[in-house]
Amino acid sequence: MYQTYFWDFDGTLFDSYAVMAPALVFAFKKQGANVASKEAYRLMRQKSRGEAFAFFKQQYPQVDVDLAYRDYKQFEQEHADKLQPFPDAAKVCEEIIATGGRNFLLTHRNKEVWDLLAARGFKDYFSGGISGQDHFARKPSPDSLNYLCEKYQVSKKTAAMVGDRTLDIEAGHNAGMAGILFDPDDLITDCQPDLRVKTLAEIIA
Repeated sequence: MYQTYFWDFDGTLFDSYAVMAPALVFAFKKQGANVASKEAYRLMRQKSRGEAFAFFKQQYPQVDVDLAYRDYKQFEQEHADKLQPFPDAAKVCEEIIATGGRNFLLTHRNKEVWDLLAARGFKDYFSGGISGQDHFARKPSPDSLNYLCEKYQVSKKTAAMVGDRTLDIEAGHNAGMAGILFDPDDLITDCQPDLRVKTLAEIIA
């Protein structure tokens, strides 16, 4: 085990793709474009939400992307109750704390993420973190990790960034710490993590 863990939120702590993929499908369908949910999920996992939107915009040039984003966000808000943590997420965070470690959040999602964590009983697991509204450069930039390490006096030698995408691992490596890839369905192939897991429980095994 490492001593300090920096957690991505979407697709790592919480199974938010269960809402994100249908939200993208809904947003495009409202404008007459039929997007496959499986393909939406794959693109968001392997790349990003922005790249998924761009890919489908190329396929359906008639789609107004700004309107699609608004419909996407509306769908997410209306289905926020479906945003649930992955199995063992709470157990892993608790075990890290019980053994003297700390958890930090590092997400592109805006500050409502703290409300989501609080609603699921997760907020107290975290010593601090960065959300999208803190205006740091997006991952794989190490800026936010470097800031948190300096602020909370974290040793990078015993720290790891945990995420479900290549950019999470690259952010950790760019900051000089380890990267743990949570890849439950073997979708990530262009990545060299220090540890690859299919379940979060493997992190503390």
